[in-house]
Amino acid sequence: MRSTPRASQRWKNSPSTKPGAIHGIQLTRIVTITRTQIDTSSRPVTLTVGAEPIGLPEIFGDAISDLADAAKHHPEGWLFPGRNPGNHLTPGPLSRRLRAEGLLAGSARTTALIELTRQMHPRIVSDLLGITTSSAAAWSRLAGGDWSDYPALRSDHA
Repeated sequence: MRSTPRASQRWKNSPSTKPGAIHGIQLTRIVTITRTQIDTSSRPVTLTVGAEPIGLPEIFGDAISDLADAAKHHPEGWLFPGRNPGNHLTPGPLSRRLRAEGLLAGSARTTALIELTRQMHPRIVSDLLGITTSSAAAWSRLAGGDWSDYPALRSDHA
């Protein structure tokens, strides 16, 4: 998980881009991200893990771009290549790396999911993150979200 000192330091110190969950994504999914899921030519840099690409904050996009560049010499395309040829990194070592930087992946993921489901309908969160609709709905209930008026809101803008 190496990137240029400037990008990685800004990323680590920014409260809005804590990498412990990349917008609520589990570490088991983060380690399977490939370079093809990242569009470094777009502004903002985007990451696709579900049905739609997610625009990343500039600091985070810079760090992800650095990781993609560093992983180019691995033919498998993993953003986080593992020690064994052809395999991606496993969640354990990534979690330890993040913890050594003072970042707790579980807490960050929980915070991200609660915040996302407060701001967006669970179906949209489901599509963005590639999680089940029922899981997104459960996070929305935990966040105190009430999206019962969502269909009416959508029909007003149709």
